[in-house]
Formats: sequence, C-alpha cells, structure tokens
Amino acid sequence: MISETTFAKKFTSFWNEILPNAKNYVRLVNGGRIVVLYEPFEQAERKSNIALINTIYFNMFRLCCENELQYNDLNKSLFYKSEFFNEILTDSLNYISKFSYGNKCELPLTNGELTQIRQLFKLICHHIPFQGNKVLIDPLFDGCGFMNRAAGDILFNNTLIELKSGERKFNLVDFRQVVIYLCLNHYSKSPKKINNIELFNPRMGISYTESVDGFCKNISSLNSRELFTEIQKFLTDNNFTEEFGI
Repeated sequence: MISETTFAKKFTSFWNEILPNAKNYVRLVNGGRIVVLYEPFEQAERKSNIALINTIYFNMFRLCCENELQYNDLNKSLFYKSEFFNEILTDSLNYISKFSYGNKCELPLTNGELTQIRQLFKLICHHIPFQGNKVLIDPLFDGCGFMNRAAGDILFNNTLIELKSGERKFNLVDFRQVVIYLCLNHYSKSPKKINNIELFNPRMGISYTESVDGFCKNISSLNSRELFTEIQKFLTDNNFTEEFGI
C-alpha cells in the first residue's frame, strides 16, 4: 500500500502521460493566475522550524473549528505563554517527529516564531471564516487499489482547500496531490460534494481557485470523470510490489 504523498512524488512516467499539460499549467498559474492576497512573510528565522510552526497554527485553527477553543482566546498574546499552548506545541512536535524533517526542530521557539504562528493563525481564520459556517478539517477519502485512504486539509463551501505553507509558490506535486484527493473522493463509498479546489499559502499570501472540471481539463485535457477513471485503473490494475518495488 502507498500513501498519496508517495504516489504524487513518484511514478513520473504515469503522471507525464496522464497529465501532459500539468507542468506548463503550473508555470501559468504561478506566472499570473494566482491571487496575491498580501505581501509574503519575511524569510523564517530558522528553516528547520517551518514545519513545526505550520503544524501549530493549523492545530489551533482545528481547535477553533471544533469549538474546543474560542478565536479570541487563541488571539491573545498571553495564550502563547500558557500551558494549553505548550500542549499544542508538544502534540505538533510529536506529529512531525513521524517524518524526517521533524527531527530538525530547534526549541524553544523565539518571539519572532511565536509572532509568526499568531499571524498565520489570524490569516487562515480570516481566509476561512469558520464562525457560523461548517468547516470540515481533514476530510477523509476511501482508499483505492494500492492507495491507502487519505485525508485532505479542509473542506469548506464545497471547496477542497489544500494548505501549502512553505516559502515557495505552488509546484507540480501540489497539483498531483489535489488530483489524487479528487479521484479518491470520486470512488469513495460516500463521496463528499466538491465543486472547486483551492491551493492557499498563507505564508506567501497567495491563492489559486478553480472548478474541479476546469482544473482537470487544464492539466490533463480530460474531463474529471475520464481523468479519475485513468487514475483508478492505474491503482487497481498494477501490481505495485512486483512492478515498482513498493
């Protein structure tokens, strides 16, 4: 079994065949189709802590969406000195420790890094107004063939929103990952209603939104149903252990 991340990063021949327009379209999006919402953040003090900072602010957003904490509580400067914040930090650190980059974090966080967490939290709350609205965090999609079940970032107003909080614009793997989620959702037992997709990078202040059908046609020249069928065939017809050593 493979994860959506592994699938998105590897199998280059398959992706080049099924998404022939993807590379050009990524350049087109980054060159003029993204929406610039505000000026990007200054470069992070310590690159090794970017993943931790991103995980912390998203976990804070999750707590607000699940009504476990109030926005006003998390927006106060004293909160970042509280025991509750330390618990969020510990949970976030434990989560990213599962990945290779999680071992590179440097503690304690500086005042500048704490300020950045607070800014990122406020920006995502402004971009996705959860108060009074239904926001689904980590929407789950059933697995398919050799693909494990996977979780996206956010589903809001029938839009699948994927957060990319690195110091960069969007890349080819980001687009592949979105396609994978859409495909898995299409073949899920109880598919969620997704009309649009969005890539949002609060650190860079950029966003890209498109309808599902428009997105699929732009990167593959196929409509969404045709594209999902081709991906589903690849995941179910191939013996990944014998052919790819996975």
